[in-house]
Amino acid sequence: MAILLIARCGMRISEPLKMKVHHYRPKEKTLYIEKTKFKKDRLIPVPMPVAVELENYLFARKVLIGDHQNPFLLAGAKQKGLNDNRVRCVFHQALKDIEIDQSRQVIGNINFSAPTVHSLRHSFAVNTLKRVQTRGRSPQNALPVLATYMGHSEYKHTVKYLKMIDAKKRKQFLDFSLEQKEKP
Repeated sequence: MAILLIARCGMRISEPLKMKVHHYRPKEKTLYIEKTKFKKDRLIPVPMPVAVELENYLFARKVLIGDHQNPFLLAGAKQKGLNDNRVRCVFHQALKDIEIDQSRQVIGNINFSAPTVHSLRHSFAVNTLKRVQTRGRSPQNALPVLATYMGHSEYKHTVKYLKMIDAKKRKQFLDFSLEQKEKP
């Protein structure tokens, strides 16, 4: 559930782990994120497929551990929240299982870092901006809204995600330049 919230809601790893059960508002399908990295609070809408998964999780949790046994949304052991090391471990095991657990690579002048849990947050931002672009809108104009949604203190911090939108174009250029080197 933590990985799903990070990937589909663009959260930092600490955010779903600190949430309490009452931070999820099922009628509104929103999550209240309290005192994040920049000491800000924010209320974010939850995509419907994620809300369905979250409600299924909460139902199963209620059956297994009861209503008020653990105040954390993502329950860990002994009245605590889920541990971030556990989330990282599950994430890296999933990468191995689907055979995409690659180490850092340098191809041409482009660095490809090994996947991390935080990569999911980046993917969320990039995919959001790509959807904006696909709709014929300007990703730059969407930055202030995306910055607020992701909890950035200023939208200039969200600008770095624009670089990733052009990664496909850069890869095509790199592939072309490598092909040219291989020709006699």
